[in-house]
Amino acid sequence: MAERVESTGPGETAPEWRGWRVRILGRLWALIFRLQLATWRQEVHGLEHLDGLIARGVPALGAFWHGKYTPLFALLRGRRAVVFTSLSFRGGVIAEVCRHFGYRPVQLPDRGGEESFDRMLREVAGAEVCGIAVDGPLGPYHRVKRGPVRLASELGLRVVPITFAAARSRIALERWDRMEIPRLFSRVVFLLGEPIEVPAQLAAEGGDGAVDAWSDRLRDVLEDLDLRAAELV
Repeated sequence: MAERVESTGPGETAPEWRGWRVRILGRLWALIFRLQLATWRQEVHGLEHLDGLIARGVPALGAFWHGKYTPLFALLRGRRAVVFTSLSFRGGVIAEVCRHFGYRPVQLPDRGGEESFDRMLREVAGAEVCGIAVDGPLGPYHRVKRGPVRLASELGLRVVPITFAAARSRIALERWDRMEIPRLFSRVVFLLGEPIEVPAQLAAEGGDGAVDAWSDRLRDVLEDLDLRAAELV
């Protein structure tokens, strides 16, 4: 019988099946990712942008596409990182993988609205960097949600765009996010862009229109970063 897990936040109801199956699958996928990482020929460009912020005590928001998250598990090792994921079975497995890599996962309802956003504001405290898939967890593909932009604006986080490109990879075209996983022994290039400073109190002063404009800007930056990573690889 699967164990019952307590609610992960005010007003949230944790699924009853989030128990031993999640832990086992999380450990299994963490092992698989570690084995994959060991075979890749990795290059990392731009990590100094993130580490420079950490050295100055400036909290960062690592922003990436949902379809690009799996190879990024090892990128933030050794840093106090919070990773946001969904309150679901799949999100529970991802949370377990995060724990195995030393990160603190925070699970949020897929359509939690303002309640989820308020919890994000609380959970960021004390973290050097937060990681979030800006078009997740349900898409649409490569459409940056308002939440990450508002989070950066209200908390003064510097947004660090992150992506990767692989010489050989599998792309799951049947998924909405077109999940990309580098193949074994492939050359993989990780690329971090320059930090972006979102204006403070953006939503309060400019409304949804201002937030949407910055969301579009972040989308353009990430898509440009994808092209640059592909050129490097």
